[in-house]
Amino acid sequence: MVLLTNIFARNPGTLTGPGNNTYLIDGAEPTLIDAGVGHPDHLNELARVLGGRALARVLVTHGHPDHASGVPALRARWPGVLVHKWVGDGANPGWLPLRDGDTVCAGGDVLQVIYTPGHAIDHVCFWQPESRELFCGDMMTKTTTIMVPPAARGGSLRDYLASLQRLAALEPIVAWPGHGEVIHAPVQRIAEYLAHRAERERQVVACLDNGVTDLDGILARVYADTAPALWPAARLTVEALLEKLGRVPRYDAI
Repeated sequence: MVLLTNIFARNPGTLTGPGNNTYLIDGAEPTLIDAGVGHPDHLNELARVLGGRALARVLVTHGHPDHASGVPALRARWPGVLVHKWVGDGANPGWLPLRDGDTVCAGGDVLQVIYTPGHAIDHVCFWQPESRELFCGDMMTKTTTIMVPPAARGGSLRDYLASLQRLAALEPIVAWPGHGEVIHAPVQRIAEYLAHRAERERQVVACLDNGVTDLDGILARVYADTAPALWPAARLTVEALLEKLGRVPRYDAI
């Protein structure tokens, strides 16, 4: 991939780190991977890198606000920009649909759409097969795990694990995540993720076998070493894991 610039979305937080990554792929059709949140400094930095040229296209990995809510601001700044997202989102008229296996121009290159549900029902990655580079959105990060919500919030742990395995089969040599640093050994990172999820599942099953069946009780035992600020996300992941196991979570207080 050539002429790639990471422009932070300026939305630091507990779950976003220093702020979302948005990647400008420059060339004949300047293309931004993910839209950020519309922060003026993000738009200004993007305009500076473009040097007076128009932004041609935005490719959205999924509809979570930290990745997609900046679209209106980008359209206001560059009225002709084309915005692409996974199909089935009638709430966003004017967005061009993406489907699994589609190809789309990005800068002076072509990316393939890989449908990767799990973290979100509309999650996609963008794959460059020649350079074996992957824009992986919220599928993985270099240093942390990914929150996988239950079905009521558009997630599925079973789908997420299958999506990870699909990405591993591509054998990418570099992955550009939506948060944090570039991942230079993504296949190894995916293997670590799969092992971690398997260990969490063993821990939850052990809780169930010992009569701990309420959601918050499981959370307190399995995530005892996790910072309290991350417990809301961990709670959703436990709920998704219970769904995968075919168990309806109880919501008793600890």
